[in-house]
Amino acid sequence: MLTRIWKTYKKQCIIAGVALAAVLIPLYLYFMFQTGIWYQDAFLAEQRDGSFQGKKDGIHYVLHITPTQNGAQIDFSVNGQSRQYEVVKTELDGTHGAQFYENGTPVFEGRVLTSNARTHDYMIATEDFDIVDGLDFRIRGDTEPEPVEYFPGYGTQYGWTVMRLEESYDTRGEPLMLLPALIVAFFLWVDILYPDLFFTLRHGRYVDGDCEPSEYYRFWQVIGRVISAIVIVIFLWMGLLNIV
Repeated sequence: MLTRIWKTYKKQCIIAGVALAAVLIPLYLYFMFQTGIWYQDAFLAEQRDGSFQGKKDGIHYVLHITPTQNGAQIDFSVNGQSRQYEVVKTELDGTHGAQFYENGTPVFEGRVLTSNARTHDYMIATEDFDIVDGLDFRIRGDTEPEPVEYFPGYGTQYGWTVMRLEESYDTRGEPLMLLPALIVAFFLWVDILYPDLFFTLRHGRYVDGDCEPSEYYRFWQVIGRVISAIVIVIFLWMGLLNIV
């Protein structure tokens, strides 16, 4: 069916494909390389005013990070409920440390242990290296989480501070996921453009003279094209949401 449509309306298909690609590709790349901050399973996109905003599962996050001389002030709100934090970078016995404030009140001072500096993941420990806070994550369950679970821990606050001071933010998507999508798309394009090519490469050497694919082969060829298209969409979706 796809082959008949291609042969009958080849010019129209090319024009429609080029027009669709001209719209979707720039839009997709824009969202893929959009800068911001991943928090739990939500992406907080960077806004023109310097804030970060995002929404996930009906929860709206707004984040403001203001650098200070030795740290940052953080204003974070969840569905309009706001909290103010401040992180002050210090040193403890020659190692990195930090003081944490909430709504102007000191709440903790400890050591900073690097979990993954590239992704700005940090663990916070006491002076005796007892870990008190690590990565923020939430396990989905049957009950709705308490509002406090949506607010950041010490490790996330410190990571946001480092991000702001270094101006090194996350991107929404993962460009490496484009590679498998392009590989599958290439083989799909070749199969549509030359529908007998893979049949000839696989079976032609065993037959003398011309040979035509059977209806059974054509049926599974169509199924294969549909599966390939679905796989491409899955790869693109995973790349856009940074699921790796």
